[in-house]
Amino acid sequence: MKPRAALLAPTSVLALAGCAGEATPVDVEALAQSGRSAFVCLAIDQPDPGKPGVLRSLPITDCSTRTADSPSDFEVDEDEGGRAKLPHLYALVTQTSRGEVAVIDMTTERSPILDLDSGTPGASFLPVGAQPVDIVATRGGTASFVSVAEPGREGIFALPSARVLPREGCPVPALTSWPSCSLGSPPGEILLVSDPPGPDGKLRSSCSSDYDIDPASPGEADTTGDACGSASGDLSQEGLGRQKLLVSMPELGGFAVIDAQTLLEDERYAEGGFAPCEVERWVPLQVTLPPAAPPGAAPHGPECVAPAASARPAQAVEAPRPAGLALAGDRLFVADLDAPVIHVVDLPTPCEPIELPPLLPASTLDPERVVTTSRVAVSQASPPDFRRYLYAVDAGDGSVMVFDVSDGAASRAPLSRPHPEWNPFQPPDRIRLPAPVRDLAVVQREAPASLPATGVAPEGIRCDPDPRLRTCDSNVASCDIETLYRTSSDRDAGAGPLKLRGSFGYLVLTNGDVAIVDVDDLDADCRGPAIGSARAGCGEGAPTGDPLATSGEVSCNVVTPHALRSANYIVTSDSSGQLEPGVQGLPVLYDRTGTVVPFSAESPKMRATFPSGDAAALTLAVGVVREPIEAADSGQTLLDEQGLVLRSGDPQHALSMNLEDPRVHLANETWTVTYEGVLPGFTRTFVSFGEDGAVGSADARFCHRGVQSQASVEEQLRAAGVEDREAAARAAQLADFVQITSALPAEDAAYWDNLESDVCSFESCNAKYGSVITSRPGLRVVEAYEDHLTLESRDPAVDEVAFAACCFGGEVQLGVRAAGQWVVQSGGAGFLHHVVADPETGRCRNACDDRLARLNGRVAHTPDDGRVTDGDLGAFVNPMFRFAVTGGVPEQDMQFRFTTQGAFTPLLVRLSDSVELVELQPQAIRLVPATGELAITDGSLQGLILLSARSVGVRRRYR
Repeated sequence: MKPRAALLAPTSVLALAGCAGEATPVDVEALAQSGRSAFVCLAIDQPDPGKPGVLRSLPITDCSTRTADSPSDFEVDEDEGGRAKLPHLYALVTQTSRGEVAVIDMTTERSPILDLDSGTPGASFLPVGAQPVDIVATRGGTASFVSVAEPGREGIFALPSARVLPREGCPVPALTSWPSCSLGSPPGEILLVSDPPGPDGKLRSSCSSDYDIDPASPGEADTTGDACGSASGDLSQEGLGRQKLLVSMPELGGFAVIDAQTLLEDERYAEGGFAPCEVERWVPLQVTLPPAAPPGAAPHGPECVAPAASARPAQAVEAPRPAGLALAGDRLFVADLDAPVIHVVDLPTPCEPIELPPLLPASTLDPERVVTTSRVAVSQASPPDFRRYLYAVDAGDGSVMVFDVSDGAASRAPLSRPHPEWNPFQPPDRIRLPAPVRDLAVVQREAPASLPATGVAPEGIRCDPDPRLRTCDSNVASCDIETLYRTSSDRDAGAGPLKLRGSFGYLVLTNGDVAIVDVDDLDADCRGPAIGSARAGCGEGAPTGDPLATSGEVSCNVVTPHALRSANYIVTSDSSGQLEPGVQGLPVLYDRTGTVVPFSAESPKMRATFPSGDAAALTLAVGVVREPIEAADSGQTLLDEQGLVLRSGDPQHALSMNLEDPRVHLANETWTVTYEGVLPGFTRTFVSFGEDGAVGSADARFCHRGVQSQASVEEQLRAAGVEDREAAARAAQLADFVQITSALPAEDAAYWDNLESDVCSFESCNAKYGSVITSRPGLRVVEAYEDHLTLESRDPAVDEVAFAACCFGGEVQLGVRAAGQWVVQSGGAGFLHHVVADPETGRCRNACDDRLARLNGRVAHTPDDGRVTDGDLGAFVNPMFRFAVTGGVPEQDMQFRFTTQGAFTPLLVRLSDSVELVELQPQAIRLVPATGELAITDGSLQGLILLSARSVGVRRRYR
């Protein structure tokens, strides 16, 4: 099939010559709408210079990154009977719109896209039928297999490697050139698996046959067939047993087992015979869900509430619709687009499949949603604990779930992150990215270091920062090899963000980026602080004693399993820049007019809070400098210095950054901390007074916007151990209050003429509400609901609520302020809180979910100066930082301001090679075993993109 007119600038392609001569390059259309890829290693021997060469298939690992001058350069050695010394690596890429498979010579940079018919203009590829779905190749390169979903002609085409290259004097491939069989229903993804030999080393021709076939030896490959590849090849010579195709059948809810050799050589399928495929085993997949678990008991008392509990919908059973496949040893995992399961099939051989209890995708944040999956990938089992993990794409939202599929794993549910409260912006049971994940792969990377004395470079060695180990250099004969992987002093070598050693997930996003996730980084132990602390997320088991030989980064979780990898060292310095979470400048206090309030004993002070029982010194990154935070009062100034920064002996405002999980720092933004500040979100909200003195409207959303009532504060204080009388008194001081911001009706408005009340008049209302808004009376919020507030006067001698209701007869606008508290907010994150509506009473209360405990946007003022410990009533913590405000006499609208730095930058690879907007539609990612590269196919016009095996980035592309 010839393509249409070129869509992109033409690419030169070359017809492979059967002898040493080269054909003339032909301009053809670039690749378009690529689907899936497979890879084979082939060589062309030249035993007789006067005849066409003989193609020889090789194990995929026999190819390498060596390059050839041209597609016909195989470095034939005449002294060895014309044997080729430089095999070529070929990519077979499905072209979904054309129903073809493109052949790309990845060993040469000269005319790599091969034209199968150089006698006619344009590029010719291998025709396989419309709508090719997937393609796989045997590890020995003998053949490839393509599943196609062309309506009315659904089936599988076998592509013997002896016929896929353009050869002088050989016929141009046609649809009838390939062995093929029909399926009767559209196939999905396919896999090649091996039916191992029997005890005596013999093979069986089918699942129902005896072990009575002697496998061919690899040497027989040189003597079969002719130059044009009339023979289809013998897969047994690859030494992998009897190879079978596992073909998923989405509409039929199962997968079929088909013998690959039978498809290649049976006369029923020859020359496009397209007889029905001989299915040796049909495996109907099951959907078995456990019974729904009853809702758990509320973990707290009346100070917080839990959202309405709902059980996982075990009744929502759908018929299976298999999707992505992944094979790990003798265990097959099958994603399902319709049912909330990932099928697990034990495959001691492909002829004896046994379906096991499935994995159970679910969503902690949305337990009622039926979670289905599209693609799956499995990691290798790595020492020392040999854990194995399955990554699965949530078909609903494009996030990624991780399952422990190690032998003996106790749970079938997605893994949950430890300490989800450290980063409440991420779901606790999945990885959410800026764009949905299209496909994914989990691969091993290694860059072994050599021992100086022997030159030996063992693989799989974990970096060790233990200072007691003997470091390696050229002057020692014996050393600890673990030290070779440590970060160098100037951070230009050793353990670092761009050095990948271990197991990593590559997540291909629909926006054209590839995100890299740490699965098991061999250098993880050397990425972190020299001295661990709780504030750095090091936990109770953090080493004590001499400083560790680490990268000097500020968190023990710079690298953490199943989380996005950082693109940078998490440090701050003149050389690295402002990459550590911190502030661009120390906080500054302003009054209501915007004038700077000088730091003094009489002014409010922002202080860093201290962890209880942790003696580690605290620092704050300010620009490119780490400023120490004073842990003790020196007595040299007039105030307590604990929690402050000293500059030239003068105390300055400070705060402490949360470093347990650097990923929580999403953006560098300006924060304000305002005394009795206005809660955001009410500027366009109109409410009306009710007969009972309450204000409300159907769309007020008071809980959603974080309103805190007197009753809620009192319950929180009692839960914190405050005595009842004191709790009631403090709650009255700290409850939010409302100020009406609307203007009074004009003096000549008909409202006043029709007013029949002795409560108010225009004159009395104007005296109180005609002034500036900030001086208007505040109405205390006694109780808050999603749609209304119950109010009372803050002055017990005056009924301000009835008076306000009289003065404002219709709809009014209002502002809600936090009494006696500092309101913390930013332009990006906004005002954080975890207030929800009680599903039973409708009252606004904090959520009981511990994951949300750091979503806070207010803190009470601490009257006394001095040290504040985490957990004290005046200690503030949100996901990014923590502090307390102490001393002085704060005035309404006083405001601290500071701007954060060191936002987390995930390690992403951008697939586009242009700064301009280029349409990318990534389809699939496959490992290239010969080179370690990762091949990504693009469903638009970018063809095949290969990511480097030795660095982070695109190494080459074909289009």
